[in-house]
Parts: sequence; structure tokens; C-alpha cells
Amino acid sequence: MSAAAGLPFISVLVPFRNEERYIAACAESLLGQRYPSQRYEIFFVDNNSSDASAEIVRSQPRIRLLQETRPGPYAARNRGLRQAQGQLFAFTDADCLVGPDWLQEIAAGMAGPTVQILMGSNSFGRPSFLLNMIGVYEAEKKRYIFHGHLGEAYHGQCNNMAVRGPLLEELGGFVERQRGADTILVHRCLVRHGSQAIAYRPTMHVQHLEVDSLAVYYRKCAIYRRSRRAYHHLIAVRGLTNGERSAVFRNAVRAGGYSLPEALLLFALLAGGLAWSSVRSRLPERVF
Repeated sequence: MSAAAGLPFISVLVPFRNEERYIAACAESLLGQRYPSQRYEIFFVDNNSSDASAEIVRSQPRIRLLQETRPGPYAARNRGLRQAQGQLFAFTDADCLVGPDWLQEIAAGMAGPTVQILMGSNSFGRPSFLLNMIGVYEAEKKRYIFHGHLGEAYHGQCNNMAVRGPLLEELGGFVERQRGADTILVHRCLVRHGSQAIAYRPTMHVQHLEVDSLAVYYRKCAIYRRSRRAYHHLIAVRGLTNGERSAVFRNAVRAGGYSLPEALLLFALLAGGLAWSSVRSRLPERVF
């Protein structure tokens, strides 16, 4: 029996709609995994694209192209779930690059039976000093939340997340809404299986190409805040308290090795972004 035969079979699911700018790079990163090719399959699910995205995917014979006309990325993910055969399901987005060891990290992180959902780390599309500082803060925030088992602050992030097949069957897949169904899935798992069922693995890494400036990062923060308000009645979810944010900030300063002026700069970036996204999140999304 080969070593590869003992590895879990993983289904990778990628929804897309009009992602021709990034989708070829995403596909190449998935095809270039160091994980044995016979132990994973890749599905890209077209959610009503009008550009060349589907043609780009179709040019890759190892990738299976599916169609889902019901709008929304979670409807597209559910379409992939009905077709895929994996023991584990790995989720990313078409505007992301996964690391070459991404599937290996998923298999290692879910080797024990306790973990039902595994979350990974993210970096941004265009490295810069300011975005790197924000990235350090975001990584420390995830570490603080998941390693500290702050259940009500747990969130999902389907651009870098893996889930066991039986859990998806148990929960009936994703709630089909425009945003936030990944966090709803995490919290439903939390209720049934406890905080130990959800883990964070920093070495399971994805680069989010779309987030290439502070403006885009702040815009995403506003969208996430609006989304959380929209599904707040469905699950007991909360943001971090001011005290918890302060603890994460101190951890980020230590992790980044920042000087006092750099720490003050990071504080200003975070405070400004928090204020901006709080205001913007209360406006209709069409203004973005």
C-alpha cells in the first residue's frame, strides 16, 4: 500500500462569477499542489459568468466545470457538494492563490477526529508595509479567537476553509444566502460539537489577490460588518470587545516586532478603518 493511499481524498470547490482577471492563476495554484494528484479533485462552479472565466477553466482538463444558475456563491458551493466525492472538502475563491502545501496542511490539520472545520491564514494581493501590518493584526486576531475558544466571535471564511464531509451532510450544506453562510455553518457546528471542533492552522495559507490596497481592505471590512448584522438573528455571533481588540493589538505589535512609531501607525490604520467601515456598513451596498 502506497503512502498516498493512506491520505484522505479531498474535493476542492471554487465558485466563480466573472473572475477572468484571477481565475487562471487560482487554477494553476490548485493544479500545482504537492499533494498526490490521485487523492484530490477540483471543481469550479460557474455562477452566471458573462466573461471568459468559464472558457479559462474549460481549458484545464483536470478541473471539472459545473454550472449553477441560482445566484450566490453558496448555491454554487452546494452544487459542487452534490457532485464531489471527498472525505474532506476544501474551499477557496477564484480570486485567491493557495500555497503549494495547502492540501497537505489541510490533511495534517484534520488528521485527528475532533476537528470538523479547519480555518487557514490569509495574506493580501499586493505586499506593502501598511498592508503587511494589517495582515499581522488579522493573523493575530484569528489566533486569539480560535486558540482562545471565543465561540461567539468565531467566523467562517470560505476562501480558506476545510470541512469534513459528514458534517456537511449533517448540517445540510450551506444556507443559500449572498453572504455569511460560512459563519452560519461554523456556528451550527459550534452548537453541535463545541469549540474544539473548529481549529485555526496558520500554515494553511491563501493569498487574496483582490485585496491589493487599504481601500479594498476597508471596503471588505464594511461588507463583513453589514453581513454580520444581516445574519445576527440566526446565530449568536459577536465582534471583539474593545479589551479583546487591545489584546490582539498588543500581540500584533510583538509578533511584528514594531517600534513605538510603527505601533502608533498600526493603531491609526486600525482605528481609521474601524470608524470608516462602521459608517459605510450602514449605507446601501450599491454605494461602494
